[in-house]
Amino acid sequence: MTLYIIVGIGFFAILLVIFTLMQQKNSRAETDKRTEISRLTITVDETEDLLSRISNIPVTKALMIILNNRILETYKSIYSLNNDRSLASLINDRQTLIESISNSFQSKGLDTFRLPNDDREVLQMVQLLKKVKGIINNEHKRGRINPEVFANEIKRVDLMQIRININSIISRAKTAVEAKQTGSARTYLDKAIKTLKAINSDGDSFVNERLAEAQAMLAKIDQVKIDRDEQTKIDKEEKSSTDLDTIFQPKKKW
Repeated sequence: MTLYIIVGIGFFAILLVIFTLMQQKNSRAETDKRTEISRLTITVDETEDLLSRISNIPVTKALMIILNNRILETYKSIYSLNNDRSLASLINDRQTLIESISNSFQSKGLDTFRLPNDDREVLQMVQLLKKVKGIINNEHKRGRINPEVFANEIKRVDLMQIRININSIISRAKTAVEAKQTGSARTYLDKAIKTLKAINSDGDSFVNERLAEAQAMLAKIDQVKIDRDEQTKIDKEEKSSTDLDTIFQPKKKW
């Protein structure tokens, strides 16, 4: 009888341990699921926020599909975790939106890109483009973007970043010229010209205009130096002539 009691207690202890372990496992699984849903929800919110802020850049149909498809796939991932029926409607709405974009959205050319006016806007634009580029890379790694679209969208972001950078460099060069810091101005302009010449964008009005502007500024700096050197040479010659005249002029007798 005592043996049966001992065995029963042992069996009950084993069941209790198994039950506790299962509870802990289920609790960890539930915690992990909530954490994953939270992460996915943040992804949706960040992408929605980005969609609300990209009106200041020339957006293509492909980029609009990439961003909206990112939200769609994230909704599907959340739905697979919690079977929330309210997500079914959101999924259908997003699919309809993507179809509408595919059929009617008009891509904007880079010539419509308007450069920021002040340092605060420049910083905001740089951060925005960095975010766009990060999402494009992330979606490509997930296999959601074909190589051709990926290469085209990355190139467009790079060109916009270069435009902002070039505009900033030329602005700094102008400031240096005004401060008579010609050495710094030349360094800025050389960098701008080298970058602009390296851009493979034939017929790009921005590239052509900025290249002409930078070259004209550099030519003006060079001409100022030539004129200054020439004037210095003339001044030296005149001083030398004056000194000789002083030496060889007839001496006065007192």
